[in-house]
Amino acid sequence: MGLQAEGAGGEPSGTVKELSKYVPEARRKPGELGIAAITFLLGALGYYFALDMTSGEYSSPSVFPKLASIVIMACSAFNFIKAVWREKPEASLTLTGYLLPMDVVVVLVLLVAYCFILPRLHFVASSYAFMVIGMVYLQRGKNIVRALIISAVSLAVLVAVFRYLFLVILP
Repeated sequence: MGLQAEGAGGEPSGTVKELSKYVPEARRKPGELGIAAITFLLGALGYYFALDMTSGEYSSPSVFPKLASIVIMACSAFNFIKAVWREKPEASLTLTGYLLPMDVVVVLVLLVAYCFILPRLHFVASSYAFMVIGMVYLQRGKNIVRALIISAVSLAVLVAVFRYLFLVILP
């Protein structure tokens, strides 16, 4: 449903994008509170594990994991608070459907499969497969070529940064 914009002479100069899809929804989506809480707990768990690496200095190996964990906890707390203020979703949902919608379940299954495949296919192949499959699923089978390209570029940047800049040996 494109609206026509008029040019200087009164003739249509093209279509205007429908912007209503970019406006945040008034209702909370199923699982928003649950995934925000789970993400916060994962960030806290990451911070807890980073405490074992600490030496009390700013250059210790635990600085970046602690910082990343704090960012994860802050973002998930922000998302949780934002979701609480929205209207509740429809009452027809079950508790399981409310906390873990199908997209979240599928991505969690993909993560578990990634953990099992990583030692066998190594980092590059298993990460590429995980990213492509995840993107294609979440886009409902659309833009497969774009998913292949974005995954390849993202993986190349990750490998370049961690392997060659930080000198991290990837699994």
